[in-house]
Amino acid sequence: MLRKIIAIILVNVFILNYGFSFSQEIFSLEPLLKEALENNPDILVAKKRWEAAKARIPQAKSLEDPSIGLGFQYTPGSPFQFSKTPSQERSLSINQAIPAFGKLSLKGKIALVESQMFAGEYRNKELQIIDEVKQLYYELFINYKRTELNQAGSVFLKEIIEIAESRYTVGEAPQEDLFKINLEITKLRNDISNLKQERTVIETKLNLLLNRKPDIFLSNPVLKEDLLPVLDPDSLYRMALENQPELLIFSYAIEKNKYAKSLAKRSFLPDIMTGIVMRGITTGTIGPWDLMLAFSVPLWFWTKQRYEVKEAIANLEEAQAAYLAMKNRAIAEVKDLVTKVKIAQNKINLYKDTQIPLVEGSIEVSRSSYLSGKGDIMMLLDSERMLIESRINYYSALVEYYMSFADLERTVGVNLSEVNG
Repeated sequence: MLRKIIAIILVNVFILNYGFSFSQEIFSLEPLLKEALENNPDILVAKKRWEAAKARIPQAKSLEDPSIGLGFQYTPGSPFQFSKTPSQERSLSINQAIPAFGKLSLKGKIALVESQMFAGEYRNKELQIIDEVKQLYYELFINYKRTELNQAGSVFLKEIIEIAESRYTVGEAPQEDLFKINLEITKLRNDISNLKQERTVIETKLNLLLNRKPDIFLSNPVLKEDLLPVLDPDSLYRMALENQPELLIFSYAIEKNKYAKSLAKRSFLPDIMTGIVMRGITTGTIGPWDLMLAFSVPLWFWTKQRYEVKEAIANLEEAQAAYLAMKNRAIAEVKDLVTKVKIAQNKINLYKDTQIPLVEGSIEVSRSSYLSGKGDIMMLLDSERMLIESRINYYSALVEYYMSFADLERTVGVNLSEVNG
């Protein structure tokens, strides 16, 4: 009996420390991120919008297509005129509109900046999907760990109940101990069942991000327990200002509205219409060629054009204010996430270096006390529960660290693991 008890204790400590794996197959995060970038529909939509915006740049810089006009005029003879012979006249014209100097250049610059804004939205969507995949992967990791630890606890309690039954048979333990152990086993089984349902929801969300069928099974995820050092806040602030797509989009909006303001001011300038007309093609004869040069000047330029300029100025000031607000928000987010990462690091160190070793020592005392007949079953069950909860809290802190670190990477727009590496 004593050898069996010692074996149970050793096996349980090993399982709770190193995990009870119900799936030998594991999968890492990197292939999922690559698959998401290649297959996620939202990323594809953002990419195509960017490509469409790039295609509009040469259109904006180009002159409008020249127009060709064909005319035909027939005048019947009249008895009230000297000539009663009907006359015909045909005409052929080619016209080209030429905007005022600088307008085409400004339209091209606006189109270019708009394409850069769409490129920023494309990159922002990539970072968003990467962050969402990471968050779900980490949720799946803690789900598996909680399941493993609950299964390990259930295995241990099944062994303990055999000992309790043996002690009850010889009158060394009350029947109440059996009820309490079975109740604890039932709780663990219920937790395992709930975790399985939660895992199905997580897998469905993750599969949808990867553009897979929602019911594809995902095997055991893994996380490194070697934490990356966090850069100093000033470096992270600088990275965010230089790389965060949302912030870059607002800076491009400022640039765009500056060009729009200049374009609105040029609306006061006249556009030019040039053309050549061949007319007078009468019956059997070819008439002269006419050259045409016309200016298109807004008649009421002090109304519409003036308000176009005011609108452009207001849009520019709005973009500048939005950029400043986004800049302040980004700095605040970096500061908040750095704090969360550091808090998670402290939790990890606390559980790993202090709490778990203390609980392991406590559970050894409780087991020895119960098996020697000096302690009750509740002390043993409480110690077992504390060990499971401590291990779960450790892995939860590890997941908090990785989730906050992922949010921090999205906020600064940089893969910090590569920077630290």
